[in-house]
Amino acid sequence: MAEKPFFVPQKEIQLFDIMNEELIDEIVGQTVDIYKVSLNESDSNIYGESKEGGTAKTFEAGYRVNCLIQFNEPEVEQQDFGNDVNNSIEMYFHRNSLDGTNFYPEVGDVVDWRGIYFEIDGVTEPQLIAGHQDYKHDVKATAHRIRLSSVASLAERIR
Repeated sequence: MAEKPFFVPQKEIQLFDIMNEELIDEIVGQTVDIYKVSLNESDSNIYGESKEGGTAKTFEAGYRVNCLIQFNEPEVEQQDFGNDVNNSIEMYFHRNSLDGTNFYPEVGDVVDWRGIYFEIDGVTEPQLIAGHQDYKHDVKATAHRIRLSSVASLAERIR
């Protein structure tokens, strides 16, 4: 198996990285704050699940990360106890930007974007340069909106 893409020289790969990093960081400029669950500080039951339906989770200090965001239109469901608004976002991170920060989005992380809270439910690396598995280009994280009661005291629960 080839160690690098056959028809794509290293200069082209560096060009992709430089252009995409500049696009995400300097031109688009969208940011999210991501809070990781602090496993040592959170209360859990014997199965390792957080107590009280997730409201007992404790979070580490947040990371502000630049990314591209695709906001999916909210869906409003009429229920017996009122309306319920559901929506999701897709976040696209530049992989090289994440490598320097010692940060990687994970399932269960809480995302604050424009005052709306989402929980990451999937992380993939779908885009490869020239289709080569050693040249991963971006990280895609999908997240769904969570209830405010789940993060009502987020500021208090950051350690």
